[in-house]
Parts: sequence; C-alpha cells; structure tokens
Amino acid sequence: MTHTSLLKHFEKKYVEHHGEDGSVSFDDVEVTPQSSEKYLQFQFGNLRFLDSFQFLSTSLEELASLLLKSGKDNFVHTTAHLGTDDDIIFSKRVYPYSYVDSREKFAETQLPSICEFHDKLKNKPLSAEDYLRAQDAWRRFGCETLKDYYDHYLLTDVLLLPTCSKTFERPC
Repeated sequence: MTHTSLLKHFEKKYVEHHGEDGSVSFDDVEVTPQSSEKYLQFQFGNLRFLDSFQFLSTSLEELASLLLKSGKDNFVHTTAHLGTDDDIIFSKRVYPYSYVDSREKFAETQLPSICEFHDKLKNKPLSAEDYLRAQDAWRRFGCETLKDYYDHYLLTDVLLLPTCSKTFERPC
C-alpha cells in the first residue's frame, strides 16, 4: 500500500490506551507507540502522520523564536500568507486545549480567561505575556469566535512548521 506521510508537531504525545503488542487500532486508525504515553506515528487509511518533533531538536515555539533572531526574511511563506511582517506572526500561538472539550465552544465570541489556558501536560499556567499575545492575535486577525482563533492558530502552525523543519532538521 502506498502511504502519504504528513508531519505534525505533537511532541510525541498520544492516546493513553494501547494494545498489549503496542499497537492501537480504532477502525482504520493505527498508532505506533514509543511508550505508553508517546507515539512515533499514527495512520488513517493511507495517510500516515509522523511526529515532526522526532526530527527537530526542540519545540516549535523555541525553533520559531531562534529563527526570528536571524531575521524575518526566513519566514517567506508566513509573511506571504498572513500579509504582514509584524512580530506576532513569527511566534507559536497559545491555545486552550483542555478548555475546548466540545464543538459548542467554537461558537464562543471571546477568548477564554487566562486560567483556561493552563497546560495540563506540563502542569503550567499561561504567562500574562502569552495571554496578552493571544488577545492581540484575536484582535489583529479579526477573530469573532473561538473557531476563528482556532483556525488562525492552526494556520500559523502550518506556516511555521515547514520553515522551522527545513532550517533546524536534525541530521539522520
């Protein structure tokens, strides 16, 4: 079978339930775990999602920050797609993952409070500075709902990931 491989930056986090042989399968979803809490890839049909964190030296947030220090001209696609070269587009966004637990939350018309951005994986609250950046992004990019913010969050990741991957890829 021919596979299409897609990179996504998950930092190897994955679903906590898996089989005794290490595989997970939910209908046509297969997960290849590295441990009981981390995975190497997952697959839906012929689409294979590889964790880009395996190929990079650190988090996307840190890589984007390092790359920005050497100039905005490194972010050609980000600038072209987002139509600005304001510093706000060159950094990883924050997102209230734990807060958004249903589709209904996407209809909300304001950014959740700072406490809703608490990172449960790292057990770390969001900094006031990062929350101000989230509010700034909400305003600057005309977000009217949490879905608008989510869509822009994903677009920023999609634009930052290949730029950082190409620049900071670990040699095999």
